[in-house]
Amino acid sequence: MPTGMPAMPLSLVRAGETVTVARVRGNQDMKRHLQDLGFVEGSQVHVVTSSGSNVIVMVKGARFGLDVKVAQYVMTA
Repeated sequence: MPTGMPAMPLSLVRAGETVTVARVRGNQDMKRHLQDLGFVEGSQVHVVTSSGSNVIVMVKGARFGLDVKVAQYVMTA
């Protein structure tokens, strides 16, 4: 994504795309939970599939399923 593009929530990234975590939003518990899973600023996230209610991603070699409501807290660039 070119510099200057607004950050986009992970919930809107299409399947097959790889993005970089720009920041994690939410309360401290939500941020800590997502950071523990590997969603830290600068990490690469590959979206495997994205359906209406959840997103399956690869982060640091691990595969996770996230609820779309949770994926909205991960801002990507």
